[in-house]
Amino acid sequence: MEQHELRQWEAQCTQEDAPHCQAQCPLHIDVRTFCKKMAAGKINEAWAVLYKSMPMPHITANICNGLCMETCLRKDLGGSINMPELESYCAANATKNPPVRPLPSKGKRVLIIGGGLSALAAAWDLAKKGISPTILSTEAYDDVASNIPEKAFEQHEQAMKKLGVLFSSEELPEDLAEICTKWDAVLLATSEVANQYPCELINPKTLQTNISSVFTVPFPCIATSIERIALGRTLALSAERSIQNVSLTAGRDTEGPYQSRLQTAVSSVSSLPRLPAGDEGYDEATAMLEAGRCLQCECMQCVNNCVYLAEFKSYPKVYARHIYNNAAIVMGTRHANKMINSCMLCGLCEEICPEDFAVQNLCLTARQEMVADSTMPPSAHEFALRDMAFANTAGMLAKNAPSASASTYAFFPGCQLPAISPHLVESTYNYLRDSLEEPVGLFIHCCGAPAHWAGQKDLTEATTRQILQQWEIMGKPELITGCPTCASMFAELLPQIPTRSLWEVLEEVGLPAKARMPQQPYVLHDPCSTRHDEPMRAHVRAIIEKLAVSITEPRLSGLLTECCGFGGLLDSANPELSRKASQHRAETLSACTEDEQDVLTYCAMCRDMLARTGKRTIHLLDILFPNCNAALSCCDADPATIPVTGFSDRRENRIRLKEHLLTTVWGEAESVTKENAPTITYTEQAAANMEERRILRSDIRKVVDYVEATNSSLFNTQTQRNVASFRPVGVTYWIEYTKDNDAYCIHNVWSHRMQIIPPK
Repeated sequence: MEQHELRQWEAQCTQEDAPHCQAQCPLHIDVRTFCKKMAAGKINEAWAVLYKSMPMPHITANICNGLCMETCLRKDLGGSINMPELESYCAANATKNPPVRPLPSKGKRVLIIGGGLSALAAAWDLAKKGISPTILSTEAYDDVASNIPEKAFEQHEQAMKKLGVLFSSEELPEDLAEICTKWDAVLLATSEVANQYPCELINPKTLQTNISSVFTVPFPCIATSIERIALGRTLALSAERSIQNVSLTAGRDTEGPYQSRLQTAVSSVSSLPRLPAGDEGYDEATAMLEAGRCLQCECMQCVNNCVYLAEFKSYPKVYARHIYNNAAIVMGTRHANKMINSCMLCGLCEEICPEDFAVQNLCLTARQEMVADSTMPPSAHEFALRDMAFANTAGMLAKNAPSASASTYAFFPGCQLPAISPHLVESTYNYLRDSLEEPVGLFIHCCGAPAHWAGQKDLTEATTRQILQQWEIMGKPELITGCPTCASMFAELLPQIPTRSLWEVLEEVGLPAKARMPQQPYVLHDPCSTRHDEPMRAHVRAIIEKLAVSITEPRLSGLLTECCGFGGLLDSANPELSRKASQHRAETLSACTEDEQDVLTYCAMCRDMLARTGKRTIHLLDILFPNCNAALSCCDADPATIPVTGFSDRRENRIRLKEHLLTTVWGEAESVTKENAPTITYTEQAAANMEERRILRSDIRKVVDYVEATNSSLFNTQTQRNVASFRPVGVTYWIEYTKDNDAYCIHNVWSHRMQIIPPK
């Protein structure tokens, strides 16, 4: 990522933009933090917030007219926060003033001609920056002293004295040019004074006149008290820059009131009326309650609706910086790798964000760059890519309809439906062959989504090229996709292949007569891959209506549906967060109804990811094709109670389905079993460890075969068990076992990437 690209990403996220009240305030008071402190009863800390932003806070806090209230988002929800009363209360009741610490003297002097709020504010700011101001006026406090409590005025005078602000009652000088030779800058602080001298305001933004070191308020000057204080601040800043001989205009776009881009969702906020102040202002309890009405405006809309974004405790703008910095590391730990590889790439953030910030694009691009730079840790996605490779080799099946040399249609169930519910693939394929007049082939293959999500561009292209070649061999049939992810991948990566969703075809040809009588109603979960596929969602709902199944639509559904925790290979890169995402989605679906309804979905992985949380979930095909098939390990049980399919079982299901279909549909294949192979059984703990550690039964078989061939193992005299390891490719697998004749019982398994080198 180049730096200008980082800036573009950062500009899209408004979380760090000021709330509207702060942007509207001419002094940009941090209203949000002030109210938070006040609501907590931390008066001195709230006073410190004002002290930091306000010139001469003892005066300003008592004369604020609340310009921020015009843009307060509470305005139509009970009334704007009463900032003037809160500030007055805070100024009167704070018991500790923050220390006044001016910067070391710069040896520069500024003459401020005229008194009043602008002069006092300019003097305050200049003195804090180490520039000595002198106010030339006999009426410096005439327009403010009567409105300030006596105690506050005394504290103000003490602070001005500490800052070293000087006052002079000399006559106003007549020759402005001569004054400029004696002072580093001259400020004309009132319009009456400005009108006395032959200079012209040439820049209303910086208040510079045609005399470069002279700055003035406008003439005439019609402004509120706070606006006059803000003019004083502008005078001080311009004088400082003039003295330092730097740009007067750079970086001043947000000086004074401006329009903030911050978006805050208030649709679910209840109205809460403003608390009135008594004749003596607020008391402590009322002030705390009034401050507590502050909405603490922020965006965070994407973070509040995404388990992944919330997990890393920040927001997209910060994540973009982390990704940029991560890519710049030459040596050392890349701490953002896990964050980059944990995005589900589902796109919900982009739909929710008012500025369309697409975190999925940011993370996918980062993954592609990491792969290109060989900085992607292999452990992040290797298991998923191995599974894809298996599906596209041993598990792959591409056949035209029996006795047909080409197919008009081909059912493409993807790779996970055959792995999880092979009987549904058989039932669906048979039904399509019976229902469509033209030949229907079968094409079991992975669409390439794992490679795409892993950022593996070359592997993605190789996979799609393989699909394209096989599709051409089959006579370029129209593919009937049974997996929502496959449908989206074809639309993005292989647009030249015509596709239709299974649901569209089923709606067109009619539904099977033996559909299951479902328990209902259901909560409908849309897979996140259908986010932009409104037609598929509509076909699914039409089928559900024809089945007379009652469904509940969750709050986040359709375009705003949530990921089940599988998208973007999250389950491979960050299993713990994946489980958390599944649990969150299951709880969201449960919370949308008062009674506990089962979930209905139309993605095999969504079904399993939700089912692993304990949420009863079924696939729509479970309703359409209720017949079981013992040859494909299908039992006649309630589909919502079927356990989640383990990693090893998924592979074996693919092989079992392939062999079964080749035998029963095409009459070609016979099951091949390895003769004289030792029997392997697993303890319950070993089986659980295999699932958690992504170790397959085929991996264990390789270790056992190695032991059989080499008789190489260690014996633990304490446990009376053998330990052996084998490294077939890039991972070393270990087994702890006991052996009884030719049968192995596996008690524990583990693996690592470290290679064990035998001693020489």
